Amino acid sequence: MSIIDKINNLDRRIIYLLAWIFVLFPLIYPLGLPIPISSDARAWYGFVENNVNDGDTVIFTPMYGTSGMPELFPMTVATMKHLLEKDVKIVVLSFWTEGPLVFNALLRQVNPADFGYVYGEDWINLGYIPGSETAMGSLANSFQNTVANDFVEGRPLSSFAIMDSIKTATDIDLIISFETGTPGAPEWLRQWNTPYGVPMIVGCIGVSVPGMIPYVNSGQISALMPGLTVSAEYELLLEKPGLAVAGVDAVSTSHLLVVLLVLIGNIAYFMTKGDEK
Repeated sequence: MSIIDKINNLDRRIIYLLAWIFVLFPLIYPLGLPIPISSDARAWYGFVENNVNDGDTVIFTPMYGTSGMPELFPMTVATMKHLLEKDVKIVVLSFWTEGPLVFNALLRQVNPADFGYVYGEDWINLGYIPGSETAMGSLANSFQNTVANDFVEGRPLSSFAIMDSIKTATDIDLIISFETGTPGAPEWLRQWNTPYGVPMIVGCIGVSVPGMIPYVNSGQISALMPGLTVSAEYELLLEKPGLAVAGVDAVSTSHLLVVLLVLIGNIAYFMTKGDEK
């Protein structure tokens, strides 16, 4: 059997093995392929760098589950690293049931304690808050009346020093939301941005971008990070390449494999047709 015939009858398991290698290798050993920096990445980096000031209080909310982690988890980690370089108060919470699981995974990547943050004084985790948009509105009116205890130690909020100055939405300087659906930005905007003027930046999956753009154009969302590629650009701006850069490398190499297979397959096909004639 000629080489051309072998190519035309290539075992699909070999193709699956090649795909596995082309994806896994750059995830383990990132290649650092060139990535142009977009305006979205610059806007996100610039907002966190220049508009988040020492002493500000930030709500950091992973509004997604495991299905959204491939796109959203890298930007969640990178943004937390950026925040922890500043002297801010961080309130972690989520209106998605899997939000606390996502944040626990984040803690394995970046721990506030490594940056000198003390739990209960500099940051606090309120965990999952049930009730969707209704709970969002209730939290804006009163943290203590909406959430009884924290998520980590199970103690009343009033027992933590950080909560002495956090009572209502007027005490919050910024919302950073990473999300895949509902509840999400529209609910945050209705319950927090419009009535209280709390600014907001949003990280979302690629398919959510068309629904977010009107809020960006209106100024209700101050910065938008759409998907994995922009996350990689943000990591480069931070000079901390991580999960997103490795993920974009894997996407690039997998696309390269597809192009090579298409070219080789077409060459083999047309050469076989010539032999038949």
